[in-house]
Amino acid sequence: MSYNKLSGHIPASTLSQCSQLQELDLSNNNFFGTLPKEIGNMTQLQSFYAHNNNITGSIPPEIGKLFNLERLSLWENKLSGSIPPEIGKLFNLERLSLWENKLSGSIPPQIGKLYKLRQLDLSTNNLSGSIPSQIGKLSELQQLDLSTNNLSGPIPLEIGNLYSLSELYLYRTNLSGSIPPEIGKLHNMSRLALSENKLSGSIPPEIGNLFNLESLWLLGNNLDGTIPSSICNLSSLGVLMLSENRLQGRIPQCLGNFSTSLSILALNENQLNGFVPVAFADGNKLEYLNLNTNKLQGPLPKSLHKCRWLQVLDIGDNEIQDSFPFWIESLPKLRVLVMRSNKFHGKVLSYYLKNDSMHPFPNLQIFDISHNEFTGPLLDGYFQNLVAMMNVRINGTEEENHFGRYGESFTSVFKGFEYKLVEILVPFASLDFSNNKFTGRIPNSIGKLNSLIFMNLSHNMLRGEIPASFGNLSELEQLDLSSNQLQGEIPWELTKLSFLESLNLSNNLLSGPIPHSGGQFSTFENNSYMGNPRLCGYPLTKRCKDDDDDKATQPMLHSKGDDSKFLDGFTWQAVVMGYGCGSVFGVTMGCLALLYRRPMWLMNFFFGFNKK
Repeated sequence: MSYNKLSGHIPASTLSQCSQLQELDLSNNNFFGTLPKEIGNMTQLQSFYAHNNNITGSIPPEIGKLFNLERLSLWENKLSGSIPPEIGKLFNLERLSLWENKLSGSIPPQIGKLYKLRQLDLSTNNLSGSIPSQIGKLSELQQLDLSTNNLSGPIPLEIGNLYSLSELYLYRTNLSGSIPPEIGKLHNMSRLALSENKLSGSIPPEIGNLFNLESLWLLGNNLDGTIPSSICNLSSLGVLMLSENRLQGRIPQCLGNFSTSLSILALNENQLNGFVPVAFADGNKLEYLNLNTNKLQGPLPKSLHKCRWLQVLDIGDNEIQDSFPFWIESLPKLRVLVMRSNKFHGKVLSYYLKNDSMHPFPNLQIFDISHNEFTGPLLDGYFQNLVAMMNVRINGTEEENHFGRYGESFTSVFKGFEYKLVEILVPFASLDFSNNKFTGRIPNSIGKLNSLIFMNLSHNMLRGEIPASFGNLSELEQLDLSSNQLQGEIPWELTKLSFLESLNLSNNLLSGPIPHSGGQFSTFENNSYMGNPRLCGYPLTKRCKDDDDDKATQPMLHSKGDDSKFLDGFTWQAVVMGYGCGSVFGVTMGCLALLYRRPMWLMNFFFGFNKK
């Protein structure tokens, strides 16, 4: 009865009469209420599927009477309470799936009696306590998933006895301690995920014995030491994520040579030094390379141009010294290039500008070369060829990527903050050339990049006027042109940018009135314009001449006793000066009156007071 729109409670009276039923499938419906204890009467039941419903309450202990049960699937419900220890009586159970519920309490050690169990999935619950050592008795177990729980303590050494295990998922479980070397005995392991825990110590070299390993996730821990050279034995490795740890030393050069398998390599946010691997082989399958926030030095290896499948290259926040790597402009699938905060220098030149039939970075959507020492002008033709930043949906650059499901990200600065983007959003396009030494005018062709959401050209030596073509950047949310030498008036076309949330034009040589509109542009405050002494108009306190002329032509209405002429131009400074002078004068007169004992004479002289 699966995949229908059935609702209501699971009928207890009906279940009590189905003593000969061997398979019951109620999955993917809208059943609610609790699991009736009468399910224990179905003693011949071999398969019970009730996943993807709205079932609440606890798992009844009577489920332990189903001695013939081989498959129990209750995932994606709202079950609460603890897992009953009676579940350990299901000696024929091969698959137990309870993930995506609200189960609490500890994992009952009686699970270790399910010797035929091949799949155990208790992930995404509120389970606590340690992983019971009895789990090491499940010699037939092929898949173990305890991820996204509140477990604690170390990974039990007995896990090394699970010789049939091919997939082990223990990420986001709050585990501590070290990775046991016994894990190297699991020669059938293909996927090992221990990410986002509190694991410490070094990566055991025994991990190089897992010859069938395809994916290794260790990111988000406190691991230190070096990347073991034995990792070079893993010739089938496709995903290697060691980011957000404290790893030191050099990157093994063999990682650039995994030409037939490695597609994702994430080593960011560690303390790695030395050079980027230089031996990227012909025909490699690398799609994602993130080395951000390390201490890497030297030039960028030219063998990277062999990575024809590369979509994300993030080498930001390192100490790489090199000129602009124009040879990676030909990578056909590159969508993200982050080179910020390094020691790159020289001009940003492109060989492909000489050839009209070829475009640099044909699919690039995020381009960040900020905080370097690049010089020279920004070439108009260069931006004209960044076609992926023009009408992203129309040009088909919205193809999906799978980095999000691996839990990996790349870092982008957006709206003044660093963001970790776990996937490349379909319409997202970003350009950050800030904190360099670029000169000359801002190219008009940037106005064609109408998919830009974020643009930062601040802290350079750009001059000339702000291009009116920026009014075509209809998706723009943040624009920062501050700390340059820009001149002229702010183009009124910027007022058409209805999504603009942040604007910074400060510290330039701009002049004239700030354009007004009834839209988003009128919401920006003083700090968007400060440091431009020749700018005027709202929200600045400096008024424009035109504003004063308009006020001068307006007729003034006077009433009897009107003091408006007297008060016109009065400011708080004048009032304070008046009070100050008056106080000094008054004190002086008072002293003279007391000193000469002639108070009436003084009052008569100054105020016309006559003694009667």
